[in-house]
Amino acid sequence: MITNKIKQFYRLFGQEEGSALRTFQRYFPEPYTLNEITHDTAEDFASHNEVANQALLIGVEIGKAVAFQKRPILLNAKYSTKMGIFAQKKIGHLPQEQLCLALLDAQLNVIGWETVFVGTVSHVQASPREIFQRVLKANALGFMIAHNHPSGYVMPSKADIAFSQRLATLGQQMDMADCKNHPNTACF
Repeated sequence: MITNKIKQFYRLFGQEEGSALRTFQRYFPEPYTLNEITHDTAEDFASHNEVANQALLIGVEIGKAVAFQKRPILLNAKYSTKMGIFAQKKIGHLPQEQLCLALLDAQLNVIGWETVFVGTVSHVQASPREIFQRVLKANALGFMIAHNHPSGYVMPSKADIAFSQRLATLGQQMDMADCKNHPNTACF
């Protein structure tokens, strides 16, 4: 796969890809060697094609930096009170119902907060598919959902409870984190 990406890169620069690829492979015979680039190797490689090879090395450095980035921890959701205050600040004042997703790591840290659905003043239509897509894409171990009631009535409706139970069942079927060991949390 990396060979095709390197060819594509040189094509974009209007370079003859065969020759450029051979030079690349002479300096970086295996993909892992891109993680071990020395200053001298980078200079020698760049000297064969100043603009394109320097751009490629910058792209590699960007890729390495991105690969090591982690999602920031927004708060720890071990206790539902903290999570409730956080959710209230985020969506409590909004004029229409919104269903939000808190993505959790193994220590119940909230590593993401996303608005998944926006509804009307009295209803939000939600689907488990979009929720689980986001959880899996973020590689989260678990999640919590929250939604507001612009009416000010904060008790969950029967539909809210049924939807939460459906998510819990689906989460268990997918071997998502079970928070029964954390009685003060409401995660699925």
